Amino acid sequence: MLAERSKSYTLLNRNKLKWLPVFLFIFFWPKPSTADIDKYIRLINSLEFNEAKQEANTERDSLLRFEMIQLADILFYEGQIDINKFREFSENTSDKTELLILRTLSQGYLSLFYDRVKGNAYKKFYNAYQLAKKSENTPLIKMCLLATLKYYRYEVLQHSNYYLPYLQHFESLEADTIDRFWITIYRMIFFTQTLQQPEEEYFKLSSALEEFEHRLNPESPLLAYVFYEKALQLDIGEKVSVAVTYYHKAIRQTKDYPFLRNHRFNGALRLMLIEIKQKKFDSARIYLSQAHREADKADTLLSNHTLNLHAAFLMKAEQKYDSAFQFLWRAYLQDFQLDFRTNTLEINRLNVVLETREKENANLQLKQDRAWLITALATLSLTMVAGYFAYANQRSKTKIRLQEKEVQAMKLEKQLKAQEIHGIDLMIEGQEKERQRMANELHDHLGSMMATLKLYFQNFKTKRAIPEAEQNSLFQKTDELIDEAYQKVRTMAHAHHAGINAQDGLLPAIRNFAAKVSYVNKLSIEVEEHGMDTRLENSLEITTFRIIQELITNVIKYANATEVFIHLTRHEDSINVMVEDNGIGFDITKIKPGETMGLYSIQKRVENLGGQVTIESIAQNGTTVIFDIPLQYD
Repeated sequence: MLAERSKSYTLLNRNKLKWLPVFLFIFFWPKPSTADIDKYIRLINSLEFNEAKQEANTERDSLLRFEMIQLADILFYEGQIDINKFREFSENTSDKTELLILRTLSQGYLSLFYDRVKGNAYKKFYNAYQLAKKSENTPLIKMCLLATLKYYRYEVLQHSNYYLPYLQHFESLEADTIDRFWITIYRMIFFTQTLQQPEEEYFKLSSALEEFEHRLNPESPLLAYVFYEKALQLDIGEKVSVAVTYYHKAIRQTKDYPFLRNHRFNGALRLMLIEIKQKKFDSARIYLSQAHREADKADTLLSNHTLNLHAAFLMKAEQKYDSAFQFLWRAYLQDFQLDFRTNTLEINRLNVVLETREKENANLQLKQDRAWLITALATLSLTMVAGYFAYANQRSKTKIRLQEKEVQAMKLEKQLKAQEIHGIDLMIEGQEKERQRMANELHDHLGSMMATLKLYFQNFKTKRAIPEAEQNSLFQKTDELIDEAYQKVRTMAHAHHAGINAQDGLLPAIRNFAAKVSYVNKLSIEVEEHGMDTRLENSLEITTFRIIQELITNVIKYANATEVFIHLTRHEDSINVMVEDNGIGFDITKIKPGETMGLYSIQKRVENLGGQVTIESIAQNGTTVIFDIPLQYD
């Protein structure tokens, strides 16, 4: 029994082994592609990279699936992540056209996004384009054409129309709205990247954007291109308010996608330039900071060149010329490197042309092309040598300018010290004059009054038996003379000792001074203020008060005025004071040291504080003195 069972089991296993080759054939037979390549390409061209990856995941061929997913990721991040995040391309050879084209495009895009001089990008795109043309696969051809057009868009400034054959070929393949969209966008991009001036053709292209604004999905990333190009067209046409709206719409539409970083970067810079024209420097600086955050992580040279150039524009508008020069100098050095890169791109393109013609043309044509290449290389070498000498010359000039600036700075420092000493001398001179004037007033006025009082009292001592009527008259005159002396002392005290209470501040001190002087001198003084809600630095308050006090004293002594108007305005970085009277006026050409009521001393005192004084006076129509002093905070 056991022998029969063993024999039966062996026969059964042999029958199963007969089917093993069939199972192995079915298991290892290459599976047909299940992904729709045409749909995948449409999604890539629509910038819908996540949906494209979902379509790629349905592909059974692992190599093709890898290339499809990797290409979508490269285009999605567009150089804004570490290149090491991408896997190395498989060395496995394949005769599958789609796989070869997608792999070549991925290699080209990595060079475009990460190589400093974009070395192999054009070569890879050109090879992919030739493969696609041989396959006669229209979607793949269009995909390669868009890659080549993107390459030309990366040039700093277009000096040629080498892109035109590729754009015309793409136009001949137009089949839907997405194709028409890219044709319109690239025509506008290349137009604005040339040195041409806006023409009617450009604005006709801009009007075509209306179609895409209404036909595209409201969430489509393509709308970021539409809004930005429309904003740029409105900006060029000087429709600034509407342009600002579309710049903001373009920035919002990017939704922080890495592949739309350039729209956020350029949009912020365009908004910055608009704010500069409107002299809104604080908001312009905010937009510049936003642009800094959106700088290209893989192409810092071009980003920093652009940022330095725009920072120079902002500094120049704010009249900060030293800072503007520094930013402009950095941009100049980077511009030299960008010129070198542009020439390298052109040499790379010529190399590809030569390599292609080597396979198609005779030796004579090949020699001619090599001659062109040598000429181009020679021209590049001469350009680089000339550029080096220009750079060296500029560097020498810059060094000389810096030395001149140092000499000027030393002269300015010496001049400022001289002005400071002169200001101290004027202050001492003014104090001495004030003491002398007060001494004269005490001697001439109070002294004579006291002498008269003394005579009256002598009369009381020697003539006690005088009639009562005469005695009453003498008492009355004595009382009047004492009262007059008291009023004189009180007037001098109010005029010269009214000052700033440390707890009250400048404005209350001026109001108090105005009230006292008005009461004593029967002069109407009105005080108005704007923005004087907070205290100034103590020494600045005292200086400002003393200047106003001296101006009012001049009005009382010389102007014969009945009304005075004092206006104080506090700005962000300075205080503005205006003192205006309706007096007899004077000749302002007589404002010289030692003359004209101390106005020269006031001028020098304000100038030493970094401010300036304006004096206007018309005969019989009053005088206006305006001075500005920079704020000094506690």
